[in-house]
Amino acid sequence: MNTLAEENYLKAIYHLSLNELTVSTNQIAAALNTKAASVTDMLKKLADKELINYEKYRG
Repeated sequence: MNTLAEENYLKAIYHLSLNELTVSTNQIAAALNTKAASVTDMLKKLADKELINYEKYRG
């Protein structure tokens, strides 16, 4: 089961990915009004759960 924060990140990633193939941490941070470092931490957690494909420095 995902937390509310994880679901919010997944929704933001989904909506941003409708326009582009890759989504940067800065785009997610702007969409969620948070810092890029916080986004990176969450992306690593989501990748560990195999919910997203995360590549360092790639978006």
